[in-house]
Amino acid sequence: MASLIQPTAASAPALQHFTLDNGLAVYLREDHRAPLASAQLWYHVGASYEPPGHSGLSHLLEHLMFEGSSKLEPGEYSTLITRIGGEPNAATTQDATYFPVTLPSNRLEVALEAMADAMASASFEQTAFDREIEVVRAERRSHVDNNALALAMERANSLAMGTSAYATPVIGTTQDLADMTAAAVRTWYQSWYHPNNASLVVVGDVTLGRLREWVERHFGAIPANRLPDRDTPRQSTPLQQRTQTVTLPHLREGLIMNFNVPSLATASTEQEAYALRLIPAILTEGSSSRLSRRLLREQEVLHAKRSQYLHHLRGDSLLTFYFFNNPLKATPEQAMEHVWAEIDQLRQSPPSDQELTRAKARLLAGQVFSRDDLGEQAFAIGQQAASGVDPHQLDREAQSLQSVTAEAVRDAAHRYLTRERLTVTYMTEGKRP
Repeated sequence: MASLIQPTAASAPALQHFTLDNGLAVYLREDHRAPLASAQLWYHVGASYEPPGHSGLSHLLEHLMFEGSSKLEPGEYSTLITRIGGEPNAATTQDATYFPVTLPSNRLEVALEAMADAMASASFEQTAFDREIEVVRAERRSHVDNNALALAMERANSLAMGTSAYATPVIGTTQDLADMTAAAVRTWYQSWYHPNNASLVVVGDVTLGRLREWVERHFGAIPANRLPDRDTPRQSTPLQQRTQTVTLPHLREGLIMNFNVPSLATASTEQEAYALRLIPAILTEGSSSRLSRRLLREQEVLHAKRSQYLHHLRGDSLLTFYFFNNPLKATPEQAMEHVWAEIDQLRQSPPSDQELTRAKARLLAGQVFSRDDLGEQAFAIGQQAASGVDPHQLDREAQSLQSVTAEAVRDAAHRYLTRERLTVTYMTEGKRP
């Protein structure tokens, strides 16, 4: 294991950082292997910030951010970035809205100027709003309302998160999108999209001195603004097991198991969060994981499995397991009890040295491959900043994972993978119209 981690950590240039007087945080990881740079502007506002009745604001604003500003007409940003060798993109998460572009490093300043112009003067014209709100409504219908599994996952997340702001779907609810107005989008922009609520991340072939010069030139004059109050999404009510059944046409039989757990930002210790990250690798990920061996191949109770732990959130998170059961061997309810037996075994006894080593190797291999990509490196830094965790922690992430003990994994499982923290969503197929 040591040979896998140490050379990678040693070869990665240290993360550099400075902050403008207006509060814009700037992070740079130099990478001079190719004349390219990835620039990502992260605004620290996403679905979890949205008030009741206004879900989808951040995602819609993502669509509109570069549809007109003081220097660029609607549509010109995409044309400009494409002409200088980049590919414009954007995405919204629970905690952030970000705009990434990877392009030749000698054209980086052009992209930064366009990003700064949108931060200072995005126009949000009615014509653009009318067009993009229809795009988002169609996206909601296609990706969620007409997708049985996506709809079941949304309902599972809503029940598991309860009163937490993370119960809000990033894309927005059908009703809230129907009620959305251009005025609401402008107000959202005026409230949150300021330099003191943003992080600019650059990874690539540029020096700190040159980047500072460009950033100060284009972003420095944009004033900071007072931000609205914000709450950290936490579970505010006592937890108890929650169960629901979702029956929909075309929905494959299975179950979703959500456990309420802390994120890296809210865990009592850093090691606790890293221990939680290892649990999916031990239980479900890879052909040698416990559930793959026992429930897929040996007992044939499951047809498929997947797991996810969203550790990069500013508030409390979920550790989620997705399963499609084998109807010839078990119902979803019976499959759940088989899975619970495996989880309970990890709660009672630590993983073997071999299991732990394999789980660490799986996570660390993913890091090695992702850090070879400029955009993935920038994404990791921006995601860390948006969740309120110091991005410099990434420089010691491999060592932190390596230091997690088998007993720490057992302790995390025993503390957080409990019946009280569990939400089970059973999925069954309904009659087709």
